[in-house]
Amino acid sequence: MRKRRGLRTGEAIYLVAAILLFILMFFDWYGVSWKNGTEAIVTSVAGGDAWQTLEVLPLFLMLTIAVAVGAAFLRASGSDWKPAIPPAAAVCVLGSLAALGILGRMISPPDLGGEGIAYGVDLELGIFLALAAALGIAYGGWRAMADEDVSFAGVAKRLESSRPAPKKATSPRRPSRKKP
Repeated sequence: MRKRRGLRTGEAIYLVAAILLFILMFFDWYGVSWKNGTEAIVTSVAGGDAWQTLEVLPLFLMLTIAVAVGAAFLRASGSDWKPAIPPAAAVCVLGSLAALGILGRMISPPDLGGEGIAYGVDLELGIFLALAAALGIAYGGWRAMADEDVSFAGVAKRLESSRPAPKKATSPRRPSRKKP
């Protein structure tokens, strides 16, 4: 029979942060200010949320959210499954990569304007909150790793020891010729 366990602090942090990140993906991340001579007309109609303006990053963010929610569910349900990579370590790495991806799109926003039109892409509040949520996922994963006494070095050693040993290269045997 499975023993039901509650979430620890780190797991609760990354679960809440993952849910917030999912919600924030539907908030405006970008706005566009069109330039008409010296006057700037600000509109968010041409901007949009993560789904409308980005191509691959939303899919990676959804993977990060799914892993974080799944890891929290495994813990809350008392599952005995022990994957090769501890869920907290996977959540920490994916949260860090998600934060780097969002930061990269803050530094290099998508091209939202048309050709020959002067415009500027403005960062909206949603992208800053999404960055904070992704950092929350990473921090929660790191905190959960500390609660479980897991380190990246330990994970690497475990993965190294679970790999099958390489086979020795042998020379092909030549068939012997028997004289009649």
